[in-house]
Amino acid sequence: MGKYNHLKILAKTKARAEHIYSKCGNEILSNEIYYREHIEDKFLHQLHAKKYCNNCYEKYGDELLVSNKK
Repeated sequence: MGKYNHLKILAKTKARAEHIYSKCGNEILSNEIYYREHIEDKFLHQLHAKKYCNNCYEKYGDELLVSNKK
């Protein structure tokens, strides 16, 4: 568990490039909306933020953050 896990939120983001979703492994196309882990502090940034599709977010919601903390 990281010391900043309590500050993580899922932020709605529009893709500028193609990526792979962390949970389901599907492809994120450019201009597609997805949810990305984000640290809720303007001075902290995360290098390897996990990305989740709308379906995973609707199905699991904020539980996606809890499952990553373990």
